Amino acid sequence: MGHIFLACLVLLSCLGSLFSTQMAWAERMVTDLSRHTIEIRSQFSGTELLIFGAIEREILQGDGGHGVSIEGMDYDIIVVVQSARHDMIVRRKELVGPIWVNKDFYTLKNVQGYYAVASTRPLRKILSEDNLRILQAGIEYLDIDFIEPISELEDAAYRAGFIRNMKAKKLYNQREGTISILDDILFRAILEFPANMPVGQYQVDVHLIRDGEILLSEESPLEVGKAGIERIIFMFAHEYPSYYGIMAVIVALFAGWLGGFISRKMSE
Repeated sequence: MGHIFLACLVLLSCLGSLFSTQMAWAERMVTDLSRHTIEIRSQFSGTELLIFGAIEREILQGDGGHGVSIEGMDYDIIVVVQSARHDMIVRRKELVGPIWVNKDFYTLKNVQGYYAVASTRPLRKILSEDNLRILQAGIEYLDIDFIEPISELEDAAYRAGFIRNMKAKKLYNQREGTISILDDILFRAILEFPANMPVGQYQVDVHLIRDGEILLSEESPLEVGKAGIERIIFMFAHEYPSYYGIMAVIVALFAGWLGGFISRKMSE
């Protein structure tokens, strides 16, 4: 009887491994943006962007075919939107007599001019800190480094000051628990962009997570640029900075002269 019981256990084990090789869980995710281009004109006062998508959950059969869809799975979504990286100068103001003046400064290396993250739940309840740091999901997990040597105490002070200023300008924001998943399939997130958002190429990353594991990641491009007469002026200033500077001085001098001329005429 002992040998028969052992043989049954071996048989059940083989059948279980065979079933596990023939049946596998699989997810697919489709994402898109309400628009892929944001145009900044003279009347631009900020805008919103809708990020939406769908989760397809299926059982894959051993032959590669699709089986029935899986219901009742708990998923989390993290959306990260960031602009192109560039160096930025951080200055510290100090009170000298009755006025505040810029004194010391340091240069941050390759930081985002705009950063936003949204999620279905608090980030730390979705992923470990190591994974959040890998995804750059969360303001506190961003790679913010200084070019110049800096002490640990000043590093923390300048870093906190930089993040505080970016939040005040609405260029850095973190909105946990704002993404909704409808019927365990459809999800949507709305992110806000301020009027002072930097131009350039943005990257939108959507991450699908289950039980602390990153299952899928989708990346979408977003272009932010000047439009109309603002674009012409912007391109001219960047392609011909010397001529732009000369023209700016001439316009300023002419405006000053015109203002003085009108003032004299009105006083006569």
